[in-house]
Amino acid sequence: MPQPRSTIQIFTPGPRRRYAVASAAPVRILDGVLRKFRPLPLRTALAALACAAALAACQKKAPPPEPPAPVETATSRETPPDRVTETSPTALLATLHHAAQEMALDGFQFDRPELGWPFDRRSATASAHLEALIEHGFLAAADLPHFVEIQIANLSDSDPGETALAQITRKGKTHTIRKDGLVDSNSIPPPRDPAWLPQ
Repeated sequence: MPQPRSTIQIFTPGPRRRYAVASAAPVRILDGVLRKFRPLPLRTALAALACAAALAACQKKAPPPEPPAPVETATSRETPPDRVTETSPTALLATLHHAAQEMALDGFQFDRPELGWPFDRRSATASAHLEALIEHGFLAAADLPHFVEIQIANLSDSDPGETALAQITRKGKTHTIRKDGLVDSNSIPPPRDPAWLPQ
C-alpha cells in the first residue's frame, strides 16, 4: 500500500516502522541511502541526525539582539545661543530667565550639578552664574555687558514658582522676573541667606 504524501518513515529499532507528518519525497531518498547501512543501530542514529538537522533548518532563527541605545551625554551646546536684540529691562530679564531655566533643565536631565539654578550649582556671585551660562553655551559672551547690572537671586530648584530669579533697576523702577517667568508680578525672595547673590 503506498504511503500517503503527508507521512514519512521514522526508523526505530525492530522491523516495524511508524509514521509522522512531513513531506514524503525527501524521505524516500533518505530511506534509500540509509538501506546501504546494514547495522540497524547505525541506520537509526543516522536517521535521527538527519531529522534533527531538518528540524533545525526549518525552525525560524531568532533575530539578533538590537545594539544598546547610545547613552546621551551632556556637552556644551552645538548651536550658539540667541543674541540679545532688545535691551529693555523686561527683555533682558526674559532672556536671562530663558538661559537660566534651560541650564537648570539640562542639569536635571543629565544629572550634572554644575548645570542648575544659582543655589544648586553653588554660584557664589552673580558674575559667576553669568560666566557659567556663557561657558555652557546658554548666553553669548558678547552679550555679557547687558547683564552685569542685573541682580540674581540665590534660587534653588526646590523654590516655588513665585520666587524671584532676577531684578534690574532702570530710571528709578525695579523690574523683577520670577522663577515661573512672570515679569513685574508679586514675588518672594529665596528663603536663604543671602537671598541675592553679590555682584
